[in-house]
Amino acid sequence: MLRIIHLLPKRHILKTIGINTYHNLRTFLSEAYYCQEIWNQRLNNPLLQKINLEEFYYELEQKFTKTQQLNAIDIDVFANAVQGNQFGDELLDIVYKLRLTADTGNTPESTSHAVIRALLQFGKVEDLLNVLDDRLNYGIFLDYYTANLLMDTFWKSNQYAHGARIASQLMLQEELEHPLTNDFSLLHCYNYLKNPSGWPEYSPPSEPEEEVKIKVNYLRNPYDDEHFDLRSDKKMIGKTIFMISKSKQDPLNLSFQILGLALFGKDKEALDISKNVNVVLVKEILDLIPEDSKVKKAISELKLESDTNVGEILIKNVKHSVEKCSESDISKQCEMFEKWQQERVRLLEEQKQRLTTAKRLETIEDLKKALKDKEEKLWFFENEEKIDLDIEAKQKFYPRRWFGHRKRHRQIDTDYVPPEIMKKHSSGSIG
Repeated sequence: MLRIIHLLPKRHILKTIGINTYHNLRTFLSEAYYCQEIWNQRLNNPLLQKINLEEFYYELEQKFTKTQQLNAIDIDVFANAVQGNQFGDELLDIVYKLRLTADTGNTPESTSHAVIRALLQFGKVEDLLNVLDDRLNYGIFLDYYTANLLMDTFWKSNQYAHGARIASQLMLQEELEHPLTNDFSLLHCYNYLKNPSGWPEYSPPSEPEEEVKIKVNYLRNPYDDEHFDLRSDKKMIGKTIFMISKSKQDPLNLSFQILGLALFGKDKEALDISKNVNVVLVKEILDLIPEDSKVKKAISELKLESDTNVGEILIKNVKHSVEKCSESDISKQCEMFEKWQQERVRLLEEQKQRLTTAKRLETIEDLKKALKDKEEKLWFFENEEKIDLDIEAKQKFYPRRWFGHRKRHRQIDTDYVPPEIMKKHSSGSIG
């Protein structure tokens, strides 16, 4: 029986059990692409095995409380040693505090990778997306490999809004050169635009009820950089789609360029492309242009292709990119894992040497001070005059402050007799 099922086509089996959406039941990437076993090999390092996460977090917390300083390599060790969900909040807390220190610029790449993997493994998807969006306070950034893992995971669970947010993060980082990442991004953005739901709403700061006047040196004019200031889902996805497709001139990508510019609010640029295009555009893509856009009317006058199945084409593009890039991505990532382990050992050794050197210098200073105190005691009488001069030289004398002439106390005449006060009668009174 098992042999018969194995020989039957997968689509036939899925239709038999009542499932027609075959591509939504599985991921595009194989288990080998996730490199989970190789990633878990980092835990075989004796350094990570000896760490007690609860005690280590307490030490880092105490160090930050006392000195407001943390070492990036310590945070990297903690992030890579986390295995259980019970330390998810502590991981975010300690990564946030690292951003408040001077050593945040030395954060290794493996820290971001470990945080993303941990939050995804613990099912903290919303926390992960919020952390990626709050780059200033957490400093966690995507690379092509982690972006592919996340978008593949979100495709399996039909979370197109999450996948589109990952694609927009890569747009903000201006890292859209990997073909598999680009195809994944277009697929998620297209599916999100077909059913736009799940994107977090941005609420601007509330205005005070009463008018509050604040004195400032000058007022800044409102400025929108049209990149990091973007908050609207349409504008972010529009710019993402345009940046991905702008380097290609086939009908599919030209249609995505016009759609992206229309969503981004660049109507003039979109109209210029539509006027100069020499191919038949895809109607299914251009139907996603908002009705209130000026581009909508101009597009309706063009000849459009209505028989194109955009969803299937995007899925085929992703599969083709997987076949093309999968092996090289796996190889590069395995090399990165090995490089990160070697780098972690090197940085820890350098930190150990710095701490040892600092401890030796502190010990030498303490020894010099003790010898000096002992010398003063042994040669006190011979150097008594010099010691007195040194003590006198250390004393600080402050000039006297003048508060003006002193006022004399008012003298009271004890012989003074006040006059007798008589009640004055009115002239109209009867005596």
